[in-house]
Amino acid sequence: MKQPLSILLLALGISLQAQAQQVIRPVVKTPTTFAIVVDSTSYEQAKDALTAYKQSIEADGLGTYLLIDNWASPEDIRQWLVKLHADKTPLEGCVLVGDIPIPMLRDAQHLTSAFKMDQKRDWKESSVPSDRYYDDFGLKFDFLKQDADQPLYFYYSLRADSKQYLSPDIYSARIKPLELEGTDKYQLLRDYLQKVVAEKRDNASNVVDNLSMGRGHGYNSEDPLAWSGEQIALREQFPKLFQPGGTVKFFEFDSEFPIKNTYLNEVQSKGLDIMLFHHHGAPDTQYLNGYENVSAAQPSIENVKRFLRSKVPSMARKKGKEAAIDYYMKSYGVPREWCEEAFDPAKQEEDSLFNLTLDIYTTDIHPLKPQARFIMFDACFNGSFYEKDYIAGAYLFNSGKTIATQGGTVNTIQDKWPDEFLGLLAAGMRIGQFNRLVCFLENHIMGDPTFHFANNSLPGFDVNQALVLKEGDLKFWKKQLAKNPLPDMQALALRELAKGGQKDMPSLLEHTYFHSGNFVVRLEAMRLLALNYPEQAIKVLQAAINDSYELIRRFAAEYIEKNADPQLVPAFIQAYISRNHETRLMFKIQSGLSAFEPEVLLAEIDRQIKDKIFYNAAYVEQLKKQITNSAKGKQRDLDELADPTAKPSRQRLDIVVFRNHPSASAIDPLLKFIADDTRDKQLRLSAIETLGWFNENYRRQEIISGLQNISTDDPDLQNEIKKTIRRLSPDGNTHE
Repeated sequence: MKQPLSILLLALGISLQAQAQQVIRPVVKTPTTFAIVVDSTSYEQAKDALTAYKQSIEADGLGTYLLIDNWASPEDIRQWLVKLHADKTPLEGCVLVGDIPIPMLRDAQHLTSAFKMDQKRDWKESSVPSDRYYDDFGLKFDFLKQDADQPLYFYYSLRADSKQYLSPDIYSARIKPLELEGTDKYQLLRDYLQKVVAEKRDNASNVVDNLSMGRGHGYNSEDPLAWSGEQIALREQFPKLFQPGGTVKFFEFDSEFPIKNTYLNEVQSKGLDIMLFHHHGAPDTQYLNGYENVSAAQPSIENVKRFLRSKVPSMARKKGKEAAIDYYMKSYGVPREWCEEAFDPAKQEEDSLFNLTLDIYTTDIHPLKPQARFIMFDACFNGSFYEKDYIAGAYLFNSGKTIATQGGTVNTIQDKWPDEFLGLLAAGMRIGQFNRLVCFLENHIMGDPTFHFANNSLPGFDVNQALVLKEGDLKFWKKQLAKNPLPDMQALALRELAKGGQKDMPSLLEHTYFHSGNFVVRLEAMRLLALNYPEQAIKVLQAAINDSYELIRRFAAEYIEKNADPQLVPAFIQAYISRNHETRLMFKIQSGLSAFEPEVLLAEIDRQIKDKIFYNAAYVEQLKKQITNSAKGKQRDLDELADPTAKPSRQRLDIVVFRNHPSASAIDPLLKFIADDTRDKQLRLSAIETLGWFNENYRRQEIISGLQNISTDDPDLQNEIKKTIRRLSPDGNTHE
């Protein structure tokens, strides 16, 4: 009776941390735990459904907390998650239900896959909505402000003394119902949670035996080799899926025009487990088709007319109707009447209806009954949970069977490995763990992250507990690398060994690359080596750009550009000469030419073609011309950067171009610009930040030394220098 009241309340399973806060503890004891974080209103509106959801997770062997509050800030939630993760039965993940504060992260664009917007623009647009704030405890932030118009938005800046890479400690997800006119969002929430409970109860033995994949136009340059390579790799990752009894379907956007109806039919196919979408996107749109690819004259003419009807009106609004018609007539050599059709109301209505057939919109999805339990959107903005209506949410909140989706809150890069560790879903890995392993700042799971398929790939092996309880156990992971039959588990073992500080890791990665017969294992080994040990990656990169797996070749081209060691030039040029037919690989090589000195590239081309027999060498001459032009353009940028009279707006562009293409020849000019205290402070900050993108460059130690030698009393410059040095330092910037 002398114990404090709080201890008595904890014994009852409820703790009041604040007047409105409730903590309902797990009722089962399990090796790891999970947390449902919900706002008070959503809890009151869906109390029974949330209780049933909690019970269903615990019935699956995962003790679950229910944290309820009118959450005033993200900090309050993060403190709880950190505390629970440090418990003897560590928290492995959480789900944020309802109206939970949304961290809007700034000064962290290097943690995204592609987002590089000028932060002078509206903060709503130039910040990244990201729950890495909640799940990656090693990231440190300074609070900036709460948004005046959107009270759920909380802006944070990534600090210089934070780690500068992602390695989430737990997984997270959002269950944020749509807000549609005439629809009760709390009813959507209740219905969704009941769907999850029913799936866990009635279909717990469901294995991955039905997978479909669809591609949209413009994805990966529409390269058929990229497309076929992914299909072959999936067979490694899901060996049983490709055996009798399994169903696998691959859909190409131009196999039928338009493809929209086919995709919407397929996603509702009974028994579908996983649907993978590769396409471009917007918050409310899956972009699938452009104009039909035709060769006959009449359909080609109609495509030209549609193009003109889409372009002429916008110019007419700015410069007048006659000026617009005259411009397009002369530019494209077309009849006047083709341009005049742009102002025909009947044609405008016809085009509007036609355009609706090309893509999938959220309004198309709302009445559907999607059957795929998990849907991945490899697309920009499809995971924009901060919007009232968004693609990844539209597939969840309906009467179908979809339990979880994955999508990005901002734009995302095409050249990534979207299927990394995907095969572990067949081994029973939770959807949340999948996202934890592969996430960028923008990647999120919508829906229940504890959902998993039944394990039919590694019977008797609990991959979920291994990911939490065996972290840092080098002996365990070395055993998985050597003896586990599933390639994705071998790849995961490499990741965990690198994360755990295994000695001689570069040698192990190099040995694995040259001795593994599995695509996904070789790719994981090359990536870990190139990203973490660039100085020791030369031998592997020289071989990898000619690997038999297209995605390895494509990543090798990217890493060769970012590494920029002159020793890599022969392999780079050899790949161009021998693989000119590979569209996406050529895109990567051509965009990476500026990493090297033009004289070195041209000399290597002459050396390699000296004894080569060509039927037509025009493409080699084209490469030479491109190298020369690229070098001239880069030199113009560097000359302009060195000119103290140049416009600041131009110099900013000259600086930030090296974020995407970190050329070694820009290092010294950038360091000189930073050291010049007569230059604009904001431009100096941009230059310092840009050098942080050279973290895979073979001269990164020289950059660190150069920055350390710059003397400044300005706290902002000091902070940015500290941050960039941390990004470049081998012990401060680990990619996992």
